[in-house]
Amino acid sequence: MEKKPLTGLFRDQPGKSEGKYLVKRRDGSIVEWPHFVLGGRDPVAEVALRAYADEGERRGWDPNFVKRLRDWADTFKRYREEHGPGDPDMGAHREDDGPTVGMMRFGYSA
Repeated sequence: MEKKPLTGLFRDQPGKSEGKYLVKRRDGSIVEWPHFVLGGRDPVAEVALRAYADEGERRGWDPNFVKRLRDWADTFKRYREEHGPGDPDMGAHREDDGPTVGMMRFGYSA
């Protein structure tokens, strides 16, 4: 499959309205609210996690939760340093799995 730049979010691409990821809870249910998946190779994900932690701290969230968010951002950084950055603004470069896409149509996917 040819790699092409995205012109919006993955879900904005023709034939990809389900989004890019299927997020399931531990009980197997698919969340129904909008969400956004960040990956460890995304060069901006670490920054986003740190901003999320900063805002949580500003709102008075549990300090251990905020610390763990920052630790997770450190993990993202190390992973990217070891494995290289990803290209989150590129289009599809894998074949879709029909059963997975079918499940994505029943709930909000990312």
